[in-house]
Amino acid sequence: MAQSETKPTGIGLAGESFFSVQDLQVYMTQRRHAEQAQEEARRAAMEQAEKEQIKQLMTPIEINDERIANFMRRVRQAAEQGEHQILILRFPSSMCQDSGRAINNSLAGWEDTLVGVPLQILNVWHEHLKPLGFRLSAEVLDYPGGMPGDVGLFCRW
Repeated sequence: MAQSETKPTGIGLAGESFFSVQDLQVYMTQRRHAEQAQEEARRAAMEQAEKEQIKQLMTPIEINDERIANFMRRVRQAAEQGEHQILILRFPSSMCQDSGRAINNSLAGWEDTLVGVPLQILNVWHEHLKPLGFRLSAEVLDYPGGMPGDVGLFCRW
């Protein structure tokens, strides 16, 4: 009696020693589909988290004495550790009107692309920190998929 390729050999993928090539191909296809589904779910979760972050960063924050005192305490601590800058805010480049292009290319006028809380921080810097000699800079912090990802606003001294 001839044995067909798809006929079980008595041992398969669930811990048994032998399985057919067809069983292996099915198993590999299922694994590939499962990995793709996991990647799509991860990507969708990241996109949703970014949307939520942007929504939060479009809502103005209250700049009060306590917040300013906390900020200046962070500056002092960083200076005591020999640092010359602190990261004020990290936000998705998609929040910029040009998706971070001006910041990524160090173009003059990058400040004009800011919206929401990043713009609010820029205004606070102009009003309170710039007269004290502090500088504000922005840079792209990562490049997922080769495109600008998050942007960091830095206070420098």
